[in-house]
Amino acid sequence: MAKLGFQDIKFHKDNGDVKCIFLNNFYFDISKDELNRLGRWKVTDNALEIEGKENIARRNFNHLLEIKLQKLKSFQNKKAIFIHKGFLPLIGSLYFGIIDRNTNIIEIRPITGCNLNCIFCSVDMSKRANDFVVQKDYIVEEFKKLAELKLKTVDSIEAHINAQGEPLLYSPLADLIKDISKIKGVKTISIDTNGCLLTKEKIDEIVSAGLTRFNVSLNAFSKETANKVSATNYPFEHVLEMCRYIAGKCDILIASVWLHGINDNDLENILQFSLELKEIRNKRKPEQKTPFIGIQNFLEYQFGKKPVRQQNWKNFFLFLKKLEEKYNTKLILGKDDFTIKEANVLKKPFKKGQRVEAEIVCDGMFENEKLAKADERTIVIPKCKKSGKIRVKITRDKYNVFYGLIA
Repeated sequence: MAKLGFQDIKFHKDNGDVKCIFLNNFYFDISKDELNRLGRWKVTDNALEIEGKENIARRNFNHLLEIKLQKLKSFQNKKAIFIHKGFLPLIGSLYFGIIDRNTNIIEIRPITGCNLNCIFCSVDMSKRANDFVVQKDYIVEEFKKLAELKLKTVDSIEAHINAQGEPLLYSPLADLIKDISKIKGVKTISIDTNGCLLTKEKIDEIVSAGLTRFNVSLNAFSKETANKVSATNYPFEHVLEMCRYIAGKCDILIASVWLHGINDNDLENILQFSLELKEIRNKRKPEQKTPFIGIQNFLEYQFGKKPVRQQNWKNFFLFLKKLEEKYNTKLILGKDDFTIKEANVLKKPFKKGQRVEAEIVCDGMFENEKLAKADERTIVIPKCKKSGKIRVKITRDKYNVFYGLIA
């Protein structure tokens, strides 16, 4: 019997068939009939044993695996698409991959999907038809190329792990951080998280791997309001405990969104909490240089939820100014507060208005949306039901993020 084990796949018997758990948060099913065609088989110790020589069994199973990965699902019961080398470029989409906003900060988006259902989410989960998850080694390889380009004009890089969802759902997160930390010039590795999935063990693991700052989203300061804002049974006291623990380990930023009429009073309490974290953090050396809190204005997005109206920027800055004066704490932040510098950027292979030949690869995040590739870029094409090779007119090219329409 050939024993086939995979780092990213766990096998479980399920009424005679086999359920394959992929990267902990995704799955696909293999029927017993499909496995019977490969020979006698059994599931043992999270491995699959198949009768015959290992090279033949592995080759046959890998062929089946390629087919099954195209039917991947998330545990939110959405279709999921695995992004790997040779499938889609990691630059071009806001959904996944790598985003370069012309500075020394490189954004990494390894996964979509979330454990919360926040009432202000910029991309409404209920409108998403598909989720995405990216191969870890592919991210590291492409990140390294971009970092090398930027180091020609800056002396340090920040890797910022965020997502249209919760990055802690990404199973190989610690390994991703560890590999990124080894890349020349990377001095800071930060992550956005809602904090609900944190444990002391998880914090220790990813800090040891190289994470230097947590940006924890905290938008309420009572159990009642937190439940309302997250649209879940929010573990309020747990998140506060994890924030205090983080402050004793590495840098922390409390990131809050002002939802006028919902969390106005909470923000003052959150600010006071950030000052408590500052006292904990600054007992360690070196002291934190970046801010401990950043309050954002709620912004309305095309596919986002709109629980309140977006406040104009004058009102927003007046709101921050009053809190600044009351607590003698800087809240109107800029690039210098996070040592953000302009840096080399990737050349755009095409520009807005240009018509290009592209190949449709898979569905996008939303219904009737496709993702295509051309010249090492991904292009998002709304209102598209076509397949194969197409001609696209580019409608957006900012930050090497591309949208297009069928030309």
